[in-house]
Amino acid sequence: MLMSARARSRSRLRKNPSLSSDKCTKCCRVDGDVWLAPEEVTNIVNYLRNENDEDVTSIDTFRKKYVRAELSPEDGDPSQSWMCLKRNDGACTFLDPLGQCGIYDVRPVQCSTYPFWPSLLEDPEAWEEESVLPDDVALENGTDDRHWSPEHGGCEGIIGIGRIMDTVAELDEKDLKDVDLNILVQELEQQEAIIVEREEIIAKRKAAKRHWKRFPGHDIKMSTWYL
Repeated sequence: MLMSARARSRSRLRKNPSLSSDKCTKCCRVDGDVWLAPEEVTNIVNYLRNENDEDVTSIDTFRKKYVRAELSPEDGDPSQSWMCLKRNDGACTFLDPLGQCGIYDVRPVQCSTYPFWPSLLEDPEAWEEESVLPDDVALENGTDDRHWSPEHGGCEGIIGIGRIMDTVAELDEKDLKDVDLNILVQELEQQEAIIVEREEIIAKRKAAKRHWKRFPGHDIKMSTWYL
């Protein structure tokens, strides 16, 4: 079997977890839940009020417009509830008609740390499974590569750094002698993506892990919601 782009991404993860990200919003259209911690709810409410969302004047009005489920603490204090966002036509309720995040500056930890979740970074097979090819790249016969889908999700950026290595690998030895690899990397980065630094990846992994551990819904964490 040919080595798939996803398999190559797994081997690279062991050496260096840096990868590219084109800031696409396909993850906003995956079938799944986005849970907000209490302080995230407050931050988003304040942001929407500053952005003149006339329907949001308090946490109660935010709850009515944007929330489909809620987990309250044992003492019943509603200000400490975790809230699950509604979905509109299969997408996050905050994905606007232009395909942009309407609360990007205060987006949830779950969103800002993807795909650098512990469940993906700490499991090479899960990392490989999460990597997908861009829609305009044909799937090769004999590989397990796939495209993004709402049902199975996936991140195109995971494979992005691999394109640099693949480009070098495809060059003849004669041509390689005449190539300035620093310039090649810069050109490919400009064309395709931004390189995410290792330190940033580690910080996001830690943030996602802390966030997930705080979530009070044990059964949900063990079945349908993980970071």
